[in-house]
Amino acid sequence: MSRPFPVSIIRAAGPGSLPEPDNWSCLPLPSTSEIWRTTATPEHGAGDVLALLRAMVTALDGNPSPAHPLVFRVGTLGADAHRLLAQIMGEGEVSARVVSSRGTRAHAGALVRIQECRYPGIWRIIVDSANGVRIDDRIEIGAIPAAILYEARHSGTTQGTIPDTSSHKLTSAPSIASEIAAAQARAVSRRGAGSHVINFSLLPVTPADVAWLDNMLGAGTVSIFSTGYCKCTVIATTWRHVWRVRYFDGSNKVLLDTLNIALIPEMVIAAAEDLMDSLRHLREIVKWLEED
Repeated sequence: MSRPFPVSIIRAAGPGSLPEPDNWSCLPLPSTSEIWRTTATPEHGAGDVLALLRAMVTALDGNPSPAHPLVFRVGTLGADAHRLLAQIMGEGEVSARVVSSRGTRAHAGALVRIQECRYPGIWRIIVDSANGVRIDDRIEIGAIPAAILYEARHSGTTQGTIPDTSSHKLTSAPSIASEIAAAQARAVSRRGAGSHVINFSLLPVTPADVAWLDNMLGAGTVSIFSTGYCKCTVIATTWRHVWRVRYFDGSNKVLLDTLNIALIPEMVIAAAEDLMDSLRHLREIVKWLEED
C-alpha cells in the first residue's frame, strides 16, 4: 500500500552542493547507516478493514445522532486487519473501565475496557468475563458507550442513606449531604435529566468533610478518565446519578473538585458535531484506502 513521495526532490544549497577545495580531507564516512522508516501498512486484512469502515460510514450517514450506539464486531478480524485498524483509529482523550452489573451470567462482573478512538464518538471496547475470558471485541459509534449508559441508568441505589454524623467532627458535610440527597431525588424522578453541580473547591469544607462524604457515597461501577486540556476523572458513586468529578494539573494537583448529579456528566459525552466531524474523517480514510 506504499505510495510515491508527493514532494519532488531538488538539489539544495549547503554542504555538498559545491565543488570541494583540492586540499579538503576528512575522516572516512561510514559505509552503512541506520535510517528511520515508517511502518508499512499491512497488505493483508486491508479489504476487511475497508469493508468495516464502509459499513461504519453507511450506518452513521443514515443515523448521524444515534440514540443507541451503532455496534460493529471486530473480534473475528485477523491479526493484520487488527493492526491496520489500530493504526487508523488511534487513541483519543477518553478511556473508561466498567465492572458490569448486568444480571446475565455472561456479563455479571465482566470488565469492560473502553478507549475512545482519535475520532470523537467512536469507541473501541473489549469485554472480558470475571475470570478473564474474552467475551466481546467491538467498535461503537455514539455519544457514550452502551456499557456506561447501562450502568448510569441501572446501577447504584436510587435513594442514598445519610449516616449519623454525631461521632464525627464535621463542618459542612451534613448540609452538603442533604443537598446531594435532594438533588439525587430530583434526578431519579427525571431519569437523570438535568444537572446539579456541587463544587467543593468553592465551599468551606475540611478534609474530614470530604472524606466523610466520599465514604458515604462509595465507589460505583464506572471510572472514566480524560486527558484533554487537563486531566479529569469521572467516577460513579454507589448513589445512582451521583458522580465524583475532579480536574488535575500536570503535577496531579487537584484544580477542581466537584460532585455532578446527572445521568452522565457532559464532559465525557461526544456531541453531535463531534460525530459529524468523525464521519467526515471516516469518509476520507475510506477514499484513501480505495485509491491505494
